[in-house]
Amino acid sequence: MTDYLWDRTGPADPDVVELEQLLAPLGQPVPLPPLRLPAPRASRAFAGIFAAAAAVILVLAGTVWQTRPREHGQWDVVRVSGAPRVASQPVGDRVKADDGSWLETRDGDRATITVGDIGQVQVEPYTRIGLMQARPGDYRLQLDRGTMHAMIWSPPGQFLVETPSASALDLGCAYTMTVDVDGTGVIEVTSGWVGFEWKGRESFIPEGAVCRTRPGRGPGTPYFQDAREAIGADVDVIDGPASSRAERSAAIARVLERARPRDALTLWHLLPRVDEADRDAVFDRLAAFVPPPAGVTRNGIRLGEQEMLDRWWDNLGLQSVNWWRLWEQKWRQNKAGR
Repeated sequence: MTDYLWDRTGPADPDVVELEQLLAPLGQPVPLPPLRLPAPRASRAFAGIFAAAAAVILVLAGTVWQTRPREHGQWDVVRVSGAPRVASQPVGDRVKADDGSWLETRDGDRATITVGDIGQVQVEPYTRIGLMQARPGDYRLQLDRGTMHAMIWSPPGQFLVETPSASALDLGCAYTMTVDVDGTGVIEVTSGWVGFEWKGRESFIPEGAVCRTRPGRGPGTPYFQDAREAIGADVDVIDGPASSRAERSAAIARVLERARPRDALTLWHLLPRVDEADRDAVFDRLAAFVPPPAGVTRNGIRLGEQEMLDRWWDNLGLQSVNWWRLWEQKWRQNKAGR
């Protein structure tokens, strides 16, 4: 193994050299001054600067990952049990599948889909999943019905799953997603976080959270798994298409009463979705847990100002929304180019 990465001896890896060139403008031209630990009041600002620098490095690393020469992506389907089918043909032990093929499993059938060199998807029985596009940096599946478990270890934004009611864009994650025959779905995130989107309606689901999605309405309000018993049923009432305004207001009141500081995730998502009559109450409860940052006003939140909502999200301690905005833009560009 080369020592170039550690002390610049030995042969240089081309990918490392390319990354060095990309990061060169950020280099330190003179020796660093003696280390002085910041005062406690400045530690949070220092952490913010460090996080921003780390984000820049990760974005550049992701660029290198996406642009380095690689072979064209390929769907590799492996039979785990039973007799799964691709394009109506039984899978032996392994098959190379073309874009546009459909993988179907029945009772006792299980399969694994290799997502290029960035991850794997495990497919459970009674599932129909489309192998829509396999390109380096842009892999797409379509879950029509059934259950899949995804584990993605690439930089964010390279893997997308379409469902009948929302699109799930990975942001470096592992998750389980189930879609019923009527098109309703649920996603449970076990690592990283996932962006759920439908016609501009967005939900951000971090590790340990769950979110439903419904045809014609898109992604619902996420909540943490350990809050299911306390607020899960009320969140379903708030999001439900058949709920009356009075039922939703009563459910919102119960959620606000039972919410913990950790449930700021749910309250933030409710802000732009509840009726104006309930919005101030949600604002006040969220502000009690996470004060709005400077420049985020009650009136701006009443008007649904997205920039203010994004800034408040960044104070929740659930990673920056900038990740989503960056990869959402990339995803839309790829979609427009198809």
